[in-house]
Amino acid sequence: MNGNVTYYFGHALTGQGIKQLYKEMMDEAELVYLLQGAPTMKGSELLKELGYFYVKQGFAVEWYKDALLEDVVEAVFVRGCNRLYIWSSEWGIEPTFLGTKHRVLSFYDCLEDLQLEKVGEQLAEAMKERELWRDKCIAMLSKAIKIHDDWEIVTQSCMNWQALNDQVEMLKTNIFQSIILNKPGLRTHRLLGTLTPRGAENTVESITKNLTRRLMIKGKPGTGKSSLMKDLADEANKRGLDTQIIWCGLDAGSVDMVIIPELNFCIFDSTEPHVFDPQDGRLGDEIFDIGKHCALSQDAEVLIEDIRAKYKEAIQDAMGYSKRYAEAEYTVRRLLDHCLSTSLWREKTAPLFERLTK
Repeated sequence: MNGNVTYYFGHALTGQGIKQLYKEMMDEAELVYLLQGAPTMKGSELLKELGYFYVKQGFAVEWYKDALLEDVVEAVFVRGCNRLYIWSSEWGIEPTFLGTKHRVLSFYDCLEDLQLEKVGEQLAEAMKERELWRDKCIAMLSKAIKIHDDWEIVTQSCMNWQALNDQVEMLKTNIFQSIILNKPGLRTHRLLGTLTPRGAENTVESITKNLTRRLMIKGKPGTGKSSLMKDLADEANKRGLDTQIIWCGLDAGSVDMVIIPELNFCIFDSTEPHVFDPQDGRLGDEIFDIGKHCALSQDAEVLIEDIRAKYKEAIQDAMGYSKRYAEAEYTVRRLLDHCLSTSLWREKTAPLFERLTK
């Protein structure tokens, strides 16, 4: 019987820079393969092949997508044998447990010098372009975060915080009841989504497909959605329950979802840019409305309308820069692909496909 695939984004373009959680994931894994080499499409194809290899053996596999290029995979996590394969050079990740759980495989020697010399100037120009558009994209996202902060200030001034606190306490009672487990609650981390050249994207449906109960938070910016979820995660861990924190793809410090696997439960922000509503026929879907505690005045509505327009414009500009960033990234990868030795590549990758070989 085949296993299954759950999709995540491997990194996110945020207002604070590029966010990735691979070092945290390396702590989870029992065995980590650090694949080192220049960024190529061939590297993504290898990771996909590894993912399919384990799926066919019946394993659950987590698939980590690139934020820019829709069909590119940058890491694969195999559940069951807890094995992580990651193209690590992009993130400057170095092995810290050589001889035990970290294995290194370098692909730099698969690049042919003569071919590199032929494309050297093109490659340098493409890499320069890639850096330029990346920096412009991040700068515009940083501007968007500051505009969003102004939005939050307005809504926070209109909140009934006591009513929200009472609602949250009732939710805790409903979720946890008297559960206390005699073990430490573990915490893991993933990303919900990111801005892409195609707009804001997420993998909510894939992440939550096997969960029985899904609470969808509705509420305005700044009304406590992220703080609420962090509080629930802390409470779960105190009771010995494991949690998975799913981080926001725009604001690196904000949480967009919390999963409590032992309760088959998740709660997540289901407002813009990732709007979700209960699915017909899915009994565990519920709305958790905190927007009712925010009574906006007419003046506040006018202020927010202006802020919303500025925020939308900044996001559109960031998306435009991300498209140019993606074009340069694609050029870099294609140029490097043409420099790879096929025979050396086959020789290097063959041992990775031996069944459960360490």
